[in-house]
Amino acid sequence: MKAIFLTTSLLAAPLLAQQGNRDGHDNMNPVVPEDLIPPAPVLTVEKALKTFTLADGFVIEPVAAEPLVEKPVALSFDENGNMWVVEMRGYMPDLDGNDEDKPQGRISVLQDTDNDGQVDKRTVFWDNILLPRSVALVDGGALIADHTRLFFVPRNGIERTGEPRVIDEQYAPSGNVEHRTNGMMRHLNNWFYNAKSDTRYYWENGQLTKDTTQFRGQWGITMDDFGRLYHNNNSTILRGDRLLPDILDAFSSAKFKPDSSTQLGSNRVYPTRVTPGVNRGYISKANGYDQDTIDPKTHKLINTTAAAGPAIYRGDNFPESYRGVGFTTESVVNLVKATRVEATGLDLKGEHLLKDTEFLASTDERFRPVNIYTAPDGCLYLVDYYHGIIQHKTYMTSYLRAQYESRGLQAPSYELGRIYRIRHTDTPRGPQPKLAEASSQELLRTLAHPNGWWRDTAQRLLIERADPETFDALKNGLAKHENEIARIHILWTLSGLRQLETTDLLPLLQKGVSADLQSHALAAALTLPAVNRTELAQAASHLVGPDLATSPYALRLLSSLPAKQYPLLVESLKKAGKARFATEAVTTGLLKQSVTTFPKTKTKVDSYLATFAKNSKNIPAEKRLHGEHLASFLRGKELYLGEAACVGCHGADGQGLPNLGPPLDESEWVTADSERLAKILLHGLQGPITVNGKKYTPLAAMPGLGMNPTIDDKKIADIMTYLRAEWSNSAPLVLEKTVSEIRAQTKDRNGRVYTADELGQ
Repeated sequence: MKAIFLTTSLLAAPLLAQQGNRDGHDNMNPVVPEDLIPPAPVLTVEKALKTFTLADGFVIEPVAAEPLVEKPVALSFDENGNMWVVEMRGYMPDLDGNDEDKPQGRISVLQDTDNDGQVDKRTVFWDNILLPRSVALVDGGALIADHTRLFFVPRNGIERTGEPRVIDEQYAPSGNVEHRTNGMMRHLNNWFYNAKSDTRYYWENGQLTKDTTQFRGQWGITMDDFGRLYHNNNSTILRGDRLLPDILDAFSSAKFKPDSSTQLGSNRVYPTRVTPGVNRGYISKANGYDQDTIDPKTHKLINTTAAAGPAIYRGDNFPESYRGVGFTTESVVNLVKATRVEATGLDLKGEHLLKDTEFLASTDERFRPVNIYTAPDGCLYLVDYYHGIIQHKTYMTSYLRAQYESRGLQAPSYELGRIYRIRHTDTPRGPQPKLAEASSQELLRTLAHPNGWWRDTAQRLLIERADPETFDALKNGLAKHENEIARIHILWTLSGLRQLETTDLLPLLQKGVSADLQSHALAAALTLPAVNRTELAQAASHLVGPDLATSPYALRLLSSLPAKQYPLLVESLKKAGKARFATEAVTTGLLKQSVTTFPKTKTKVDSYLATFAKNSKNIPAEKRLHGEHLASFLRGKELYLGEAACVGCHGADGQGLPNLGPPLDESEWVTADSERLAKILLHGLQGPITVNGKKYTPLAAMPGLGMNPTIDDKKIADIMTYLRAEWSNSAPLVLEKTVSEIRAQTKDRNGRVYTADELGQ
């Protein structure tokens, strides 16, 4: 009967018009013999546990199951270890996804009130959410994402204290449910990073800052103790970033892209059951295709098709050899893979930890692991969606629909879901945290805890409390703490408190400090104002070399400094030689300043800067500027062409007019020193003047704008911003206060124009 049913379903496939069918894929005959396919009934937790094969030395235990949890996809632990679970109840209730557009999801808080290791209480924090995707805990509330938007929901402990407030309408702006933003993982640098996204968020004093970052992943995101980000997509088990985030941004205006992430290990999987329920399992040489999706001998999937939520183990329950191991969930073929990750300097490698077996695998087809986390008790917590249908309707093929129907996987639509704990056999789980009530001194000590969750949470709480009595202790710990990981957390705690100073960082850039800590210090320096970063320039330049892991971090810092530091940047690039990511680090830093061509009058640009100039010049300012920089540029352009009448002597193309005005395009007088340019615009300039080695002698002096009562300091700053970003120029924004300061410093000139010699020609 089953064979007849399958054949009938497949013959009817064109009538069903499955969205996932591909043109030319007409032969969808099953490739796994029917008599080898076991049934897939709903199993109790007790029976489901018997289906697991787990690596030696570990045990899997239930933490929560229906009716306390239903269709979970993600979770987060609060300061007292309570689990905040995202229940995506609306996902694929049936084979056609009916009612998926109805808000049925919820955020529930699960508690173990008697500390026996199993949840015994559920509190619904927020109900009736459209396909919720992520939850993160912050001061006084939770950041919760639904199918499209990001909300702030106020809380006191686990109780909701107010109505949800939309803080980003475009958190997950497009795509179907499998391909929308998710994650909201707080990094060591206090920003939240996401999968399937090029956006990061910063939450401070009840306000959200949104910024761009490198695009990463599809479902789930994690980090290691150093702070490297790890992610994946459905066909890639694990990818890792070689550097801390945002040192190398994805810069759309440059033609070359940073290759800063790498695949770790192979995508081979080893299920413990035959796997016909794969969306494109029909692709086989036997059916006339050029490859096999399912091994024709074992009838098992060869390479992953549904890799999801990864975790880098940062706990203290597993043996030390497991620290830094990557665990990846695979929901279609019911397993969790372990990848040994090796990080050496800027190199990142990975290999399958257990050769031709998996860390965890199940013969239960309804076991759908979708996310995994290092928990407060030091163990791994595994989120099991436990739902027969895992493929979204957008991609489901007629073949897979028939597979689901043949084993009744489309029912039940709701009710089920599990969360498991994976623990080392010889080690009991750790204690339940009570960090909400911990003193500031206890939190300071917790920054050295062997479990990454405890350190991360203590860092967050110290920043949220902002207790002035901790500031000196943090600074002392940064300088002297014997635990290097603690020093990294202390560094970013001070950054989050806005208490980090150059005097804290300079000692970390000296000899005798590890490359890891120096790299973090250089990255943290980017959070300081440019004037403060400049104080670190010389020390940073000493951390550049062909084989130094600190090179990209130092070059990123040096390229963020004002133009007067460019000679040091060029010198440092020459020292870098063929250092990895040198070009990308400098490009990122200069583009962050909206610089797209390097001043020609500085030290000769070496091959790295030549590459930079070649790949990112001549981009219209309107396309590369944003925010206030763009607004100032546009105002300045209007003034240049109109009220200030600059165009009359210098031309619309900035090339200057004979006997009237020298060129402004690629002029060192425009891009190199904003203070000198401010003096010229305020008080005027008398020639002759040499620009890029060529002498110009205008017939008349350029009048200053400082004596014009209709042109104030803001307008002069806008004109300067325009000149420094138009044509081939690309120098940073000029602020009104810069002009005001120069006006005050030069008030005694009383309209007397400068000569080029006075200004240091």
